Amino acid sequence: MGKGDGHIYYRDALALAQVILFAFSFFAALKFRWTRRICWFTLGGFSIIRCVGAGCMLGTINKDTSGLWAGVFVCESLGILLLIFALWEMMEKINTTVPIVHKKVFWVPQILTYIDIGVSIGGFVTVSKKEHGQLLPTPWSRAGIAILFLIYLYTAGVWAYFWFRRHQYGQELYWLAMCVGACVPLMFIRILYSLIFVISANMTWNAVKGSPTAYLLMTLLPEVGMVALCCFTVFHTPPGIEMQENAKYQRAQEEGQSLSEFRH
Repeated sequence: MGKGDGHIYYRDALALAQVILFAFSFFAALKFRWTRRICWFTLGGFSIIRCVGAGCMLGTINKDTSGLWAGVFVCESLGILLLIFALWEMMEKINTTVPIVHKKVFWVPQILTYIDIGVSIGGFVTVSKKEHGQLLPTPWSRAGIAILFLIYLYTAGVWAYFWFRRHQYGQELYWLAMCVGACVPLMFIRILYSLIFVISANMTWNAVKGSPTAYLLMTLLPEVGMVALCCFTVFHTPPGIEMQENAKYQRAQEEGQSLSEFRH
């Protein structure tokens, strides 16, 4: 990683790859916004955060300043919730078209997120006052990761319920559920990386100054995989699909069939 000596290290190369890859996903998010597709805000916001964080990391190649490292730290701490909410956005699109769960089910991750944001602010204030060991886990960071893991478990459980009810919605919405399901194990790997660090306090698993290989395998690749899956799925989900599928659903209900039976 950057030491201010002008040399490019392994971690810096990963940061350069992040800038390139997430710039593509940012422009994809802009495309989604222009074509009125879902997930444009969550994917776009996540891409910006990762590009800014990677840009700060690249800045440390020539200037080893505390401000740049603070930027890397803050950006690495943010963003993953936006990916989780991209998955919730897909499930909400299914639920808006074909009611699967009560809308209050979608309130839980929002409430937990507000709590997590409060914890994160408290943690940042505490860390900023420390003179040494600022990257080591604190009770605040452990609480934040615990809440994040709880949100993940809740997300996985709700997705499982949607998956077992997949016969109720059409093919286009089925692919949204497939995308969420494919992202669930990738999300677990990403969150496990943070869990290992806050539990063990082993700097190998630190996202800022830890092992670049661990970061590559448990953060960069899972995140790129999730963003790529989401972008591909959203791009192939036509705008306004809710109205089309809802009309099919209503018609199937009138004829006493599930939507999967109605399609055939």
